[in-house]
Amino acid sequence: MKQFYFSALLLLVILITGSCKKIPVVEYTNSSISFKVDGVYKEAKGIQNVFGLHAKEEKVMMIIGNMDAAGDQQISLLINNFHGVGEYSGEENILGLYTSPEFEQSIIGSVGTIKITEFTEGKSIKGEFQFKGEVAIISTDPNHVPEFKMFSEGKFEAKVSTGPIVEPD
Repeated sequence: MKQFYFSALLLLVILITGSCKKIPVVEYTNSSISFKVDGVYKEAKGIQNVFGLHAKEEKVMMIIGNMDAAGDQQISLLINNFHGVGEYSGEENILGLYTSPEFEQSIIGSVGTIKITEFTEGKSIKGEFQFKGEVAIISTDPNHVPEFKMFSEGKFEAKVSTGPIVEPD
């Protein structure tokens, strides 16, 4: 459980620091991610915009998609206890995080599935996903009702880089 929370925190740090950069949208390569958020279609293409990070020793896989050139719209999928092709679900094993100027805060969810259909270590990953995410709004209002967004019809294909999450000194 501790490793999962560390991985989730690391993913959040990557998203925050990554959103500060200007990321160019490049022409189509095999790297792509597409999905619907409450029925609204979203897509990103290009090896600089869609990529995977595999921390083999930590058994963590992250798939990241920068949805626009400004880098302020991003989706990240995290798989804990990653072992290759298969279906992952449950709060212990998956985490989806989406940031967008359309929503006041990030959307985070761990209720759903990520299905890996193809995986070649150090080269590529391909799969599908769907999850229910909660809009992360900090509220002190006792009557606050959480808002949820559904991520459906998700598909991705990306180049994978392999290495530890934290480089040893």
